[in-house]
Amino acid sequence: MAVFALSVLAGCGTPEVSDPPIEDLAETSSIVTTPTESTLPEVSFDPCAHIDDAFLLTFGLHPARIDPDVITIGRETMVGCGIIGDERAINLVAQNTPWDQIPFHVTPTAITINGRETWYVPGSLSDDSCSVLMRTSFGAVIVNNNPRLGRRPDPNMDRCDSIVEIAEAIETFIDGGG
Repeated sequence: MAVFALSVLAGCGTPEVSDPPIEDLAETSSIVTTPTESTLPEVSFDPCAHIDDAFLLTFGLHPARIDPDVITIGRETMVGCGIIGDERAINLVAQNTPWDQIPFHVTPTAITINGRETWYVPGSLSDDSCSVLMRTSFGAVIVNNNPRLGRRPDPNMDRCDSIVEIAEAIETFIDGGG
């Protein structure tokens, strides 16, 4: 399972707050609190369950080589599926990290796949990998390609070989399609 890392700097101001006098607090009958963090949407796409075997075979991936995983980190959920093929291994991850909070350690390029807002990220996890992140109603679906991790890797295969075509095909399964 892959996790994308980036240092994000955000300016945060400190608002001035004046505390009420202690005697005013004693007169208050109830104190209403609101959560400081809102809940994230539920991940509604499971790449291991929603992508059919015929799709996998089209790209040289083997349905028998699927490794499903669900990770929860704080409020965020990642539903992933690692798939090994002859020439490549791919990781498919559906996550509910808000789109504008997804961290990167390399600069992504904005593209569109089947009309969907997408980030194209060569070298996303390592020098040998390439990722495409597609915006969804719950966060993102990530397709990560690593040709060096296939069962019989082709040393001449580029890290981004067919990644856009794979992402275009996977996009049709998101939101109940496919």
